[in-house]
Amino acid sequence: MTKKIKAIKMLKKIEKRYFLILLFPLGYIINLLSRSNRLATEKYYSNFIYRGISWLLGKITGLLPISLVELLFISLLIFVPIIFVFFIIKLIKGREKRLKLIVKGLLNIALAISIIYFSFIAMWGLNYNRLTLGEIMGLEVKPSSVKELRDLTEDLARKVNSLRPLVEENESGVMVPFGGYKGGFKRYKEGYKAVAEYHPELGGVVSRAKPILSSKLYAYTGIWGIYSPFTVESNVNMEIPTPMFLSTMMHELAHQAGFAREDEANYIAFITCINHPDPDFQYSGYLLGLNYSLNALYAQDSKAYKIIFEQLDKGVKLDLYENNNYHDKYSGKLSKATSKTNDAFLKANDQEDGEKSYGRMLDLMLAEYRQKNNK
Repeated sequence: MTKKIKAIKMLKKIEKRYFLILLFPLGYIINLLSRSNRLATEKYYSNFIYRGISWLLGKITGLLPISLVELLFISLLIFVPIIFVFFIIKLIKGREKRLKLIVKGLLNIALAISIIYFSFIAMWGLNYNRLTLGEIMGLEVKPSSVKELRDLTEDLARKVNSLRPLVEENESGVMVPFGGYKGGFKRYKEGYKAVAEYHPELGGVVSRAKPILSSKLYAYTGIWGIYSPFTVESNVNMEIPTPMFLSTMMHELAHQAGFAREDEANYIAFITCINHPDPDFQYSGYLLGLNYSLNALYAQDSKAYKIIFEQLDKGVKLDLYENNNYHDKYSGKLSKATSKTNDAFLKANDQEDGEKSYGRMLDLMLAEYRQKNNK
């Protein structure tokens, strides 16, 4: 009798946990409500709730020199197949319990998805619904003329040319950060501190960026960096071109500051780099901006593009070629599949342009350029 009672109690406990599947629709509803009231999301979530979450978790995980989320991901890659194999063995052996095992297995999958989705929404995902960076920073984002794009590109070209002699090179003549990667990881705060003086909303970066140990594998996926909202970790692929390393790191740290949209994270990487006191950060930021503006100008005015490109310092051209060579080297089916997945993820989070939204960074750069030049 006692065994039966224990069995009934255990069954009730097992059943209770499946109520957590309701976290999925709950998270979805919260996301919809947040999306319909961006001002409230900005005030109460992005600047209060998320700040508290990221500060606490960031302080804890920041103590580790390696990426906790990468270790968790590797563990999943190992244990999930093992669990699946054991599940198949159970199905084969327990013929009379197959239906029960299948139902329980599906419930466990639904439970895991629900918990992960709700955690994502609660811990970071609502930042997709905050005010736009243009609204927060008081930038007038609007369509720009080809002349404005050309003027911006010329300005960026002048700045990278003036900064290029001040940076260090490797044996191939390609720009590298002062002190290598380690030197870059140590100096990120200076850029965010400088910008946070007039944009306090960017003062939420508390945890250092971390290298991805399995960077070689990530290179074939086309991933340059990953932000983990579950551990508040900004992770950088160490295989990416060295001239883009610093700006990529600042991009991932922008996500930690609570800015989820990719185009905005790129713009934040740009301004935190160019306002950094060290020329290697400044150069990486301006090179990031120049890369985007040159590509856009080529599509609009190829003649102007050729004139500006020819005027670039030899070292700048080498750095841009390094970037192009990297894409050619690692481009393949895996990177295309990852790109499609990322595109779908961005669209699901109200970034209708998908990966095209990366290019909208230029709208913010042009808005700032007009503001500074009173145009």
